[in-house]
Amino acid sequence: MAENSKWDAFGQKKWIEKKLIPLISSYSKTQFVLVPGNHDFCLDPKVQARYRMDWRISWPSNSHVLLDSSCEINGLKIYGTPYVPIISYYWAFEAEHDELQRIYEKIPSGLDILVTHSPPRISGEALDISLQNGADSEAFGSSELTQALFDKQPRFCFCGHIHSGFHGPVKFEGTMIYNVSRVDERYEIAYEPTFVEL
Repeated sequence: MAENSKWDAFGQKKWIEKKLIPLISSYSKTQFVLVPGNHDFCLDPKVQARYRMDWRISWPSNSHVLLDSSCEINGLKIYGTPYVPIISYYWAFEAEHDELQRIYEKIPSGLDILVTHSPPRISGEALDISLQNGADSEAFGSSELTQALFDKQPRFCFCGHIHSGFHGPVKFEGTMIYNVSRVDERYEIAYEPTFVEL
């Protein structure tokens, strides 16, 4: 992992404390579910262990940061996991295939909502392929996540990671899958928010 990830992480923590937390706090009657991804160095335990900095964040009571964990909101059972297949050994929350299998096996059954950063890899679907890169794009989804969806069958799965991938919905077994990324590969807003009635 490159040394500049330390400074990325430091800047991210500052942004969370100065910008994100005040925003969340200003909507005190709304519950927020946050699941980080491969850009979120300051929330990755491996990054935290490498750099000796104070990583504690005082999250507001109306926020639920899910790192392979769950919460229940208005009777809805929600679980979140930030992990993605290895991209380059630089990013946060990357894991090898055997580790991803162990991580995703922890996803409980009976979920209403599964929030993942990685999309699953589903044959014939473009959830995990950058449509912006056309035929030259490779698939970045996780077959281990696909197996977890097959085994656990949450009602909904919301993912991101592949910004310009197909946004769905895609039905797989008993799960409706949506790519809810709002930005394209240049990190510019390109997609409308996804609204789903549960």
